[in-house]
Amino acid sequence: SKVDLTVVRRGVAEPLAFTVKRDKIPILSIDAAYMIQRGTGYIRINRFGATTVNEFKEAMKGLQKKGMKDMILDFQGNGGGYLDAAINLANEFLQQKELIVYTEGRRDKRNEFFAKGNGGFRNGRLVVLVDEYTASASEIVSGAIQD
Repeated sequence: SKVDLTVVRRGVAEPLAFTVKRDKIPILSIDAAYMIQRGTGYIRINRFGATTVNEFKEAMKGLQKKGMKDMILDFQGNGGGYLDAAINLANEFLQQKELIVYTEGRRDKRNEFFAKGNGGFRNGRLVVLVDEYTASASEIVSGAIQD
């Protein structure tokens, strides 16, 4: 659908007319992905959504083509998101059968999630940046990597 907008600006006699068309606006999870120095890449993830893991894999492959051996993964300010996105992202860094996270409820039995060992970054050095606003899914990933 479309909507017509007219903007009246202070000090300008003529109003501006726009026709705006509704469209989907993608909300991306990766704010930045670049080489900070030879051999070291930087990836900033701002949330864990449905497309996070695919965005990460694409960014990582691009940096690996540029010579990335070591990575800085920035979760600062990341408030979390989807559990399955956190599990799948953690899998990119962990060896097979390493515990990523478990869930357990009062009435639900313990459900453990293990790495498959087929991730794309398991050999280089990894630095994970967190802060007081890092929460939820980003804590799961950083905790699994730390363990």
